[in-house]
Amino acid sequence: MGVPPTRPADRALARPRRRLLAAAAALAALLAVGAVVLVDLATPAPRPAAAPADQFSAERAYDQVKVIAARPHVAGSPANDQVREHLVAVLRGLGLETEVQDTVAPEAGQLSGAAGGATVARVRNVVARLPGTASTGRVFLVAHYDSVQSGPGGNDDAAGTASILEVARALAAGPRPRNDIVFVLTDAEEACLCGASAFAASHPLAAGGGVVLNLEARGSTGPVIMFETSRDNAKLVDVFGRAAPHPVGTSFAVEIYRALPNDTDFTAFLDHDFVGLNSAYIDGGAVYHTPLDVPAAMDRGSLQMHGDNALGLAREFGRTDLTKLGSDHDATYFPVPGGLVRYPGWLTLPLALLALIAVGGLGWLLLRRGRASTGRLAAGVGLALVPVVVAPLGAWLLWTAITALRPGYAELLDPYRPVWYRLAVVALAAAVLLTWYALTRRWAGPAALAFGGLTWLALFGVLLAVLVPGGAYLTTLPALAGALAGLAALATRLDGPGP
Repeated sequence: MGVPPTRPADRALARPRRRLLAAAAALAALLAVGAVVLVDLATPAPRPAAAPADQFSAERAYDQVKVIAARPHVAGSPANDQVREHLVAVLRGLGLETEVQDTVAPEAGQLSGAAGGATVARVRNVVARLPGTASTGRVFLVAHYDSVQSGPGGNDDAAGTASILEVARALAAGPRPRNDIVFVLTDAEEACLCGASAFAASHPLAAGGGVVLNLEARGSTGPVIMFETSRDNAKLVDVFGRAAPHPVGTSFAVEIYRALPNDTDFTAFLDHDFVGLNSAYIDGGAVYHTPLDVPAAMDRGSLQMHGDNALGLAREFGRTDLTKLGSDHDATYFPVPGGLVRYPGWLTLPLALLALIAVGGLGWLLLRRGRASTGRLAAGVGLALVPVVVAPLGAWLLWTAITALRPGYAELLDPYRPVWYRLAVVALAAAVLLTWYALTRRWAGPAALAFGGLTWLALFGVLLAVLVPGGAYLTTLPALAGALAGLAALATRLDGPGP
């Protein structure tokens, strides 16, 4: 049997020079996208103390951090009393109505009469109010001012507390907002969330609920991530996407956090039907709840990002009709360079099914055009599972090896230098994928392998849409985009390369 003639397009793509140029172009595009994403997620430059009065200044806020986190200040300690007195003096100095809520409160989320008795604590919350001109509700900026016993809490949560002081100063220096802005600096968060529980349950300003912006830190650096929301968050997320200068957050993170046993002061407000957003920076977690959590360990760019977002959101919610924030669904959202993509959560399953149909259409067209056989498509689907399994396994083995060499890392949220570890995981995953492709492309063919990968992405998208809707975009959108690109390529290049 004679060898069929090679088509012009096949010959062009088979040339080593063309393959090298194509690979270089793909790598350059990938690096460009990665660089844009990294730059977009980078923290802003901290503004100096001489910044205009209506702007948030990380340097001004950092001066407060140094006072608040001068030493450990556990709830009930003399050191914590001194911190509280400082906070009251600062807020009153801004001309704000300021008081100390002194009461005994139970742990947030604790059921009355639970077996084993109740956890209660005496708390002294610092509460200040900036009255609105025609209030439609209240906006609450919340952070806790107590620290753990093992460290001074330079980040957790002097960062949040100092950010609120600086936001209060900036707001007080400008025109009064439409809605009341209430600044709540809670006590005994580290022990039992009792301060937030006391305020949400019994303070007169909490009656009727409102919008809560909780500021936290679980590390020392990195972008501030909006990681938790109240239910039916569509309109809240829309405000976040429009008003936060640095809107970083994903609906997948919200889904994950809702499933975890972790709590912050935000939990106490959710227990009493408030709505709102919870934000924190989490990189550099090695200092969390340790003596290393000192002011000097703080990335002031992260502090600037915390403050910029809090101020922008306070101003936007401060002028919004808060009676119109209700929604009947969650949003799906994720950050992209320059902003936040968001769409209604009810679109999640239809998009997942559309992606599955598009991938099926791609497979049908590949068969019809003779680009792959049924056997090869089936093989591609089977082979595509290999990197899906091997790459996560490799990442787990890498972390196991690291903790074997450095046993202390096993207790950390992440290594001391998380960026290098994450780059290593990405490089490992890329190596697995490229090795897999190099070993299988000649046997199964690129078309079948691409179809196999897209098939699994589409199937995972449907599964996530049913079980974890906020995370379905991670696989649905790539599957849909890949399938549409493949269909377009087949429709426009009738004489393109075969399998």
